[in-house]
Amino acid sequence: MLLAVEIPKRKSKEGGVFQAIHNIDLSIYHFLSGLAGNWILDRVASQEESNDLLKGGIFFAAYWYLWFRRDSNRDIRRRSIIAIIIAAPLAIIAARTIAFLAPFRLRPIYDHTLVHPLYSIPATGNIENWSSFPSDTAAYFFALAFGLVYLLRRFAIPIMLYTAGWICFPRMYLGLHYASDMVVGTLIGITMAWVALRSGLPKSKVARRVLATAEARPEWFYAVAFLISLEMATVFQGSRLLGRALLHAAMVELHLGAVHSDTNRPIDEWGGLLAMAGFLIAASYGASVLSRKMRRRANGVKNQRGIPGRRPR
Repeated sequence: MLLAVEIPKRKSKEGGVFQAIHNIDLSIYHFLSGLAGNWILDRVASQEESNDLLKGGIFFAAYWYLWFRRDSNRDIRRRSIIAIIIAAPLAIIAARTIAFLAPFRLRPIYDHTLVHPLYSIPATGNIENWSSFPSDTAAYFFALAFGLVYLLRRFAIPIMLYTAGWICFPRMYLGLHYASDMVVGTLIGITMAWVALRSGLPKSKVARRVLATAEARPEWFYAVAFLISLEMATVFQGSRLLGRALLHAAMVELHLGAVHSDTNRPIDEWGGLLAMAGFLIAASYGASVLSRKMRRRANGVKNQRGIPGRRPR
C-alpha cells in the first residue's frame, strides 16, 4: 500500500517541476512577444537567424585561423580541432535522439493556444518540421563555441555571449524555441565537446590519419575539408535539402504519398538526418581510403630504399 501511495506523489512532483519550467518558458515567450514589432529588433533578429556568414562562417573562420597558426602547439591544437569537428555533428544527433524519445513539443510560433506577436516584417527562421525540444541549433553551436573557448580561453566570455546572444536569442525572439529548449541544447553541446576533448579522440588513430593526410596530400585534404566546412557552416543545409528531395522522390516512386512517422513527426526529419549522416560517413570513408593509399605508397618507398642498388622512382 505504501508503494501505491508513493508513486502518484512522485509523478505529481515531476509534473509540478515540468509545469513550472513550462510556465517560465511561457513567461519568457510573452515577454519577448512584447518586444516584437519594433522595426530595428525585428530586422536584427531576422538577419541574425538567416545569415549563415555571421554564424557558422565566423566559427569556421576562427577554426581555420587556429589550424594554420604557427607555434609550438600547432600539432596538439590541430588534434583538438579534429575532435571538436567530430563532436559538433554528434551533438545534433544526440539532440535529435532525445527529441525522438521525448514527447513531441510544438514550436511556440505554431502553437494556436498562444497569443503570437505581430512582426514588422515577414519573420521566418531556418527551421525544420522537428520537435522544438531540445534545440539542436544550440547543441551544435555551443559545441563549436566550447571548442573555441578550449583553444582561446581568454576570449571565453565574448565567444559564449556571441553564441547565446547572436545565435540562440533570435530563435526565442522569433518563436522557434522556448528557453528550456535552448538551455538543454546548450548542455548537450558543451557536454559532447567536453567529452570529445577529454577522451582519447585527439590522440586516436583517426586524428593521426587526418594529420598525416593533410601533410602528405594537402590538395586532396583541403578540397574535402572545404566541402565539410561549407556544410558545417550552414548546418548541413545542402545535405538536408538533398536528403529530403531524394526521400520524397523515393516515396513518389514507391507510391507512398505523404508518409509520416506519426501524426506530428514528418518523414522529412529522417531524410535530413540521414543525409547529414551520409555526408559525414562519405567524407570519413574518403579520408580513410586516402590515408590507406598514402601508407601503402610510403611503405613501398621504404621497401625500395631498403633494396641495394635500386633507386626509388
